[in-house]
Amino acid sequence: MHRDRHEAFAKQGIDKPMLQFAFSTVACPQWSLKEVIDQATAMGYQGIELRTLDSKDSPLANDPATMDLSEVTNLFAKTDIAPVCLSTSESLHDRDNAVIRTASKNIIKALDTAKAIGCPLVRVFGNEVLPGESRRIAMTRIIEHVKPLAQEAARRDIGLIFENSGSFADAKSWWTMFNVLEESSLGVCWNVANAAAINEAPAVSVPLLNRYIQLAKVKDTIIGEGTGYVPLGEGTVKIQNFIHRLMGIGFGGYVSVEWDKVWLPSLASSEEYLPQAKETLEAWQNQASEAIAAAQVKIDKAAAKLAPKPRRRAS
Repeated sequence: MHRDRHEAFAKQGIDKPMLQFAFSTVACPQWSLKEVIDQATAMGYQGIELRTLDSKDSPLANDPATMDLSEVTNLFAKTDIAPVCLSTSESLHDRDNAVIRTASKNIIKALDTAKAIGCPLVRVFGNEVLPGESRRIAMTRIIEHVKPLAQEAARRDIGLIFENSGSFADAKSWWTMFNVLEESSLGVCWNVANAAAINEAPAVSVPLLNRYIQLAKVKDTIIGEGTGYVPLGEGTVKIQNFIHRLMGIGFGGYVSVEWDKVWLPSLASSEEYLPQAKETLEAWQNQASEAIAAAQVKIDKAAAKLAPKPRRRAS
């Protein structure tokens, strides 16, 4: 799963990869999947992060768990919109083996669903350090639970990605786990707002995780004030810097907009929020692209000055 990005883009003749934009269906719980795809097309998005609660009673009208999978596949086949990730609620931190067996069974089911609908990623959580235990013990237990699932994901050619949250909102925890396991199917869904909540900046997260970032997630809030979510750029989460740094490492994947209307119905309508978010992200992407291009010009000029001069032949 972790091919060198620069090599991949060079083979395609792409100098600087551009980001692709998606939104999570938590933003639009009442839309059918067809309506989600139609709205994404109209708003200029390229992908959809599909949230699933794995229940026929899901509050999401677009949850694949409530639909025939052939219908899901056919809907995406008729459009250029891509199913980016199947995002579950499953976590792997629990000490109870029965709970972990159930979670593992559900994750394998999600991997099969993703394979069936042509979705390349499945999102899960690490989640919490339980009371009375150390961080190291919790991470060791999660690693034990993850390895067989990573192998199941690899067999299906699906990426199994962990969203940073709870006790494991920092980059170092995930870098450690991925390097211990050395499983190519594993990666991270990096939620920049969750990292900001523990005061970890993109300047730390992005360079450390680099190739492990398979999906980027953005939402904005004013950290520490409890004011709830706000339009992108109106909070204190360093999303613009996050976008710049993603482009700096050659990330050409999806940035998914999260607007938690399924849990917080009083939020502004998705019809209002999602187009504005897309416009803001594109503006930041363009600014980052210009800054990177300007920096490259300076580097090239400096390299030319330092290059050895050709020797003159003796007459």
